[in-house]
Formats: sequence, structure tokens, C-alpha cells
Amino acid sequence: MIMPDLWTKVPERLYTWMDVDAHLATLATRNQWPAWLHECDAFWDGLELRIDPQASSEAALSWLSEKFGVGSVVLHEQINALRLDDVPGRPSTRLLPIMVSHRDADVPRREPRWRERRVVRALGQPLPPPDQPFPGNVRIAALHSFKGGVGRTLHGVALAEAIARRGERVLFVDADLEAPGITWMFASQGRRVDFSYEDFLALLHSSEDGRPSDAVSLGATYLLNQALDNVIIMPTRRSLHDIAPSRLEPTDLLTPDRSIYFLTESIAELACHLDAQTVLIDLRAGSSELAAPVLLDPRVQRIFVTTISNQSLYGSIRTIQELGRRAPTRADDPSSIAIVTQFREQGHRDQAAQAAALLRDAISETLEPRPEDNEDRTVDGDLILEPIFSVFQDGLLALPSSWEEVVELARRHKLVEMLAPLAEDLAPSNGPSLADGSHAAESLRVNLQDNLVPLRESLSDFARRLVYAETADDTAFLPTESLRNLLTSHRTEPPLCVVAGAKGSGKTFTQIQMCFRKTWQTYAHDVGVEGVALDALLAPVFVSKNLNDATRQRVEEIQRGASISTDAESYSQLDLRDVIDESLRSELTDLQWRQVWLTCMARAIGIRASAEDVEEKLADFGSFNRRIFLIDGLEDLLQNFSDDSAQVQALRVLLIDCIDWLRSLRGRPLGLVIFVRRDLVQAAIKQNYGQFFARYSEYELKWNPAEALRLALWVTQRSKALPGLTSDEVVSAKDQRLSEWLLPVWGEKMGSLRSREARSDGWFLAALSDFNGQIQARDIVTFLKESAALSVADTRTTDRLLAPAAMRKALVQCSREKIQAIGDESPQVGELLKHLDALGAEQKRIPFSPEAVGLSNENLEILAANGVVFREEDQYWIPEIFRHGLSFKATGRPKILAIANLVRQRNNLD
Repeated sequence: MIMPDLWTKVPERLYTWMDVDAHLATLATRNQWPAWLHECDAFWDGLELRIDPQASSEAALSWLSEKFGVGSVVLHEQINALRLDDVPGRPSTRLLPIMVSHRDADVPRREPRWRERRVVRALGQPLPPPDQPFPGNVRIAALHSFKGGVGRTLHGVALAEAIARRGERVLFVDADLEAPGITWMFASQGRRVDFSYEDFLALLHSSEDGRPSDAVSLGATYLLNQALDNVIIMPTRRSLHDIAPSRLEPTDLLTPDRSIYFLTESIAELACHLDAQTVLIDLRAGSSELAAPVLLDPRVQRIFVTTISNQSLYGSIRTIQELGRRAPTRADDPSSIAIVTQFREQGHRDQAAQAAALLRDAISETLEPRPEDNEDRTVDGDLILEPIFSVFQDGLLALPSSWEEVVELARRHKLVEMLAPLAEDLAPSNGPSLADGSHAAESLRVNLQDNLVPLRESLSDFARRLVYAETADDTAFLPTESLRNLLTSHRTEPPLCVVAGAKGSGKTFTQIQMCFRKTWQTYAHDVGVEGVALDALLAPVFVSKNLNDATRQRVEEIQRGASISTDAESYSQLDLRDVIDESLRSELTDLQWRQVWLTCMARAIGIRASAEDVEEKLADFGSFNRRIFLIDGLEDLLQNFSDDSAQVQALRVLLIDCIDWLRSLRGRPLGLVIFVRRDLVQAAIKQNYGQFFARYSEYELKWNPAEALRLALWVTQRSKALPGLTSDEVVSAKDQRLSEWLLPVWGEKMGSLRSREARSDGWFLAALSDFNGQIQARDIVTFLKESAALSVADTRTTDRLLAPAAMRKALVQCSREKIQAIGDESPQVGELLKHLDALGAEQKRIPFSPEAVGLSNENLEILAANGVVFREEDQYWIPEIFRHGLSFKATGRPKILAIANLVRQRNNLD
């Protein structure tokens, strides 16, 4: 449990002048000083108040009496005094004399200390911010923990190694002057220390002109001798035999002739001379002045390491809050990040997620508000603020002594891999590292500025034609892992399988593209699966009723081409639908429903069969022929699925009984591929649902992060907005290459490279995903269509195709189109969405209870099955892809985001 704020308006105890001084400072930080009060100084022998010349001493005494409590200010021997506490039960004679002086206000020098030396009104305001970036645009990150023993130094070593593995040089400073860890590791490596942090502080302190010249030149000369591969170590001190406190502390550099950020700026200058673009500083734990000058520089990225124990967590949160008050993160400063350590996922998952949520909220409060630009940055916050999880591992309990052994331990336990994304932010690449001469490299060298408008228009137009399979006129498609799995598993025998997917996952598009290839072997060739001997004709039975005329005519031609003969009379789509509609009005057994479905398949290829003889005729046909039947559009046939038991029965028989019967045919001559929404399958198959899905799971149409990025790149390439990039390169690209080739599409970040914005590819995935990490093909294409269209008029963003502002605005339209599409495909869900959309603004708050939105638990379960809402304990949340279209306001972020991050991070490391 997090401790409450125990501050009271009047102090409960006043033992000494220190309590008086602390209370006056607290009042200043809470902006509770009157305008005429400039400064207060409390000492062992008195209290001095400096007030405006126009103010009266009586007003000052009255204010003190109010703030310290009734009877606290007394007149003793003609001297006003503040009464201090004494033994209870007797009047206190312990008095602190009060002196009030009048003078004009001055501009006090503020300094990066936890306790500033002067108690002035300005304590209620942040420190004066630095007016420029670090020299050489060096990035500095400081690791801090409120308690020791939480793994701060270990994770610092892992982070340094992660940066070094990127080929970047990093300066690692051991600034823990009381309990140095890095210093011991370096000494155990057998390396001599020529230059230390104490040496650096001493040289800075002794500089006469306020410049760090000597410290930088000497440090740059000797520190190169202390390099371990790409990591340059600056230990705390040269000799570990000396365990006495340091003679100098960082706050000793805070003299009037120097910048208040003299230490961090000098470290950055030293890094420049060492050709290191990144600095890591391992700080002293707790609220120590040894760490204050570093932590209170907003240009430093603060990395807080904590366990889930209350003391560690609460101390970290209070530190974060205090830094947000004193040195808030500005737009171009790196945001803080937290690492939650030493918890077991099985036993502490909820506590870890709760800790992550508290840390995320605390860090979000440290960010200075942006100028109003009407852009929703909820997704950005989710990405840049979400803590990193480091689960408990027995092998990390006892660390070895030397640096190399600790690095190897961190590698073996995947800490280096876990911190790779953070390392990428701290040491970003200077650009794509593509093979010279490749088509992709040529495309990235295109001068976007000269061709930006036509390229954006081309991408928007092409994506618009692809949004719905029913209107798509391009016959190319992106081979995905599920399609390759389907073909690889059926090289010689016709498939008998269910291809499930959520709304918008590409079921109809996949079926149409499969139809257009006419044979299984041709389809395999276009997917890129070799060695498929099966050359069976593809026979569409049911397709989406929303196909446009041109596509419908092509499908009908393909259906006739798959008939038993050129003069055979095949049933039209309308005829086949009538068969199902008539059957739904009758009470049929499972056997009769199986015969109905098989009759539809037979009639689709011109076999004149009835329910009574269809099985015999199909078996006879299969003795000399092979066909693969394709069924889609089941949601059109079964529109009242949730309320009609006959429709549930019909679907269950199709999914199980029909496939089993076809499998029973000798030689397996006939195949069947059923494209169906996952939620329909789940409702139709009540028993052994998990087992059923496991059987067909490798064919499910789902888009993992890599495939989603690949689809975005493929659409852009096919639109000719990335000239020079080929489809083969897109299909075969690995994860890292996908991100690199998408740089000209949306840049590395949703802003400048050094901004605190989210990484663009991560933002794209998070914005379009639901809380379970699922993302749909239709949403990807819609997003590209809208983003490109909105970018056409953007003249400020010339380094990428899609402008960040356009991407954020596109999410709103993408959300609206998704809601409209779901309503069209599922009237029941559509009515529930209309209900949510019609609510008043005061009701549209996330999270919400069923009562707050006027929906039953059953209604909300239907929405949950369709990914519209997510239940966490007694509250419901709406993912971004739906929230914008429904105009709900988020008043918090769900714990599920932390859990999803934990699962995603674990999956990435597996």
C-alpha cells in the first residue's frame, strides 16, 4: 500500500528551529506564501522574515500565527517569539525570537539540491531550466533507486553492454561515492585506475575560470586506458583501500561563478572528447545530495530501479514527484523510465502491474504540458511511460566480482536483450544500415521533398482501394505466415480446415485472392511455397454478399470453371443462399444439416444432388476428381446468430460434421476451407472449444507485430510510394529490416529524433491494437489511407511520407470506420455501439461500470468478445482503436497495459 501524504496545514511538532525551517520551506513549495513575503531564515537562535517594504510587521506575525497554529506566536519581554514544544502538560518556555526586516525582493540563485540553502518564495517554482542541449548533443542517463539492493547497478551494466553492442561508445560513471559497485567490478578485472570520478570533481572544483578544461583534457587522456570494449569506465576513486567519505561532493561545485548545471555539462563535454555519444551514471541510492545535481537536470534521462516492496516503490514515486515539481521534463527532454525488478511473475504479477501503473502515472505528472495542438497523445504516453519489467531470477542473487563476469551473467539471463529498446533510444542509429546497391537502399535515397505530394496521394488512393476486399481491384496479396502454414501442410492432400479471424483480419480478401488463382498449385506458387503437387481446382461455394459487380462476376466465372463440365448447371449465390434460408426455417437434425451443406457444395459445381443422395454423388465424383471448396460470408447467412439456435446448430455442423465426413472419403479427394469469424466459432462450439482452435491455430488470420509492419510496408511499396523497393524484399525482410525500410514512411519517432515522442513503429502497433495485442489488416490499410490523405496538405513535415499530426488524426477516422464496419457486419454489436455513441459526454468516461453506461453484463460480454471493451476487475475499458470513434475520454490507464507489456516483453525474450 502506498503511504498517504502526511503533510498538515500546521505542524504537529515544533521541537527545534529545524522544524520551523522545514515547515516554512514546505509552505513555499506549496505556493502558500503571501506576495509580500520574500525570504525566511531559521537558526538555532532566531527566525528572520524578510518582507516587502510596504508590508507591515503585524501582517507577518499574524501570518506566522495562522500557519503555525493558535498560540504559537507570543510576546515575551517585548520580543515576538515562536513557541517551541516542551513537555506536555506545562506551558512551554522554549522560544525562538522573531525578527522582521523590510527590503525589496532580490532574485535568489536557485541550485539543484534536495534542500536549497535559502528558503525563498521561488521554492514553489521549478528550477531555472537549461537553455541549450548538452555539448555535442550527448545523451546522459542516470540510474537511481530509493533503496539499495534492488539491482540498479546490475541493470546499469546490462544497459551499458546493450549500448556497446550497437557499436556505440558509452562513458559509464560510478557516481556512488558511498557504496561504489562499478568500481569494485573494474578493480576485480585487474585493471589499473588512472582517472576517477573524484579526480574529475576535484579538477572541476579547482578550475579558476569556471571552465572544465583541465578536467576534460586530463580525463579524455587517461580514461581511454579504462575502456572495456566500447564501455569506458570512470570509477569512483583510484584506490579502494580508502573507504573514508569523499573529500568533495557534487554540490561543492555549485558556486556563484558557475552554471548550476556545471557538473552534467562538464560530463557531457568529457564524453564528446572521448567520442562517446551516451553517458550512463550510477548514482547513490536514496534522497542524497550526492545525486541531486544530476537528477535535477531535466536533460538527463532518469532511470528509476525499484522492487514492488512498499518502501522501495513509495520512495521512488516520491522522488519522481519531487523531480517533476523541481525539474519537469520539457518537450525536448527525455522522459523518465522505471524498471521494476525482483518479482516472480507467477506470484506477483498483479502487484507488479499495479506498481507499473503507479510509476507510469507518477512519471506522466513530471511532463510539462505541451502547447495546445488538439492532438491526442494517449498512445504516446502508453509507450514512452510504461515501465520495464525484470522478473526475479535465482542466478542473479549473487553477482560475480569482475566486470566481464557480470556482463556475461547479464547476457545469459537476457538482461542485455531486455534493455535493448532503451539502449536504442539512448544511442539511436544515424540512419538505416542497408546493404549497398540494394533496391531498398535506392528507395531510401529518394528525395522525398521533391515528390512528397504525389507519393502521398498515390499511397492514399491505393490504400483506399484495398480497405475492403469487396472493392479491391488489385490481385496482388501479401503472403503471411498463416497462409504459408496452410499450404505447407497440404502439399499433396486437399485441406480440410477452418481459417478463423477477427473482424477485419482479411478473411474475405484471402478467399477472393485464393479464388482468383483458380487452382491450389497456382495459389501456392504465388504465396511462395514450393513443392506443392496438388493441382486441384478451387470452387467457391459462398462468398461475401458485399462484393462489387466486377469481383462477383469474376468469382462466378471461377465457380463455373470448377464445375463438373462446361454445360453443368451450377447454383448461383442467390440459389445457394435460398437453400440455407429455407433450411433455417425448418427443424433439422445434425445429419440433415450436414446433408444441406454438402448439397450446397455439390450444387456449386453443377452436381444435381439432393439431401437424400448428395453424399453418394459427392463420393462418386471424388473417385475421379479433386476439388477444394471455399466458404466465406457466413455472417451474411447467419445474421441472428446470437438469438437463433438453428443458426448455431448449422454452423457447428459445418465446422465439425462436414469436415469429418469429407475426411472419411477414401483418398481424401475433396477439400474444404471455411473462413469464419472467431467469435462465431466460439459461440457455436461450446465443448472442447480450446481443442478445436488448437487444431487450426496455425492457420488463423492474425497479425503479429512483424506481420503488421510488413503489411504496412507492402501497401506502401505496392502503391509505388517507395520506388525501388520490391515485393520480394518486403516479403523476405526480417524484423529489423522492416523497421529500417519504414523510416521514410513514418520516421523513427513521432517527432524529432531527440524528442520525448514515441517510436513511430511502436506507436503504430499500439494505436491499432486492442488490449490483447490483436491488430487487424483492415485497420492497418484504413490507417494508411487516412494518414496519407491528411499528410497531403502538410508542408512542414518533409522527411517522411506520413506526418505525425496526420497519423494521430487518422486514428480518429480509422476508429469511426472500424465501428461502422462492425455494425454493418454484426447488427447486434452495431446496436450496442450506437447505444454507447449516443451517451452524454458526462457518461463517456473510461473506466466505467455497466450501470454508468446503461448496459447489462451480457451486453458488455458481447462487446468484449468483439474486442470493443475489456473488463478489469469491476471496471470496463475501451482500447484506442474504438475509444476515439465513440468519443470516450480516458481518465486513467488500465493495469492490463502493464500486464500486456509484461507478456509482450517475455515473448520477445523467449
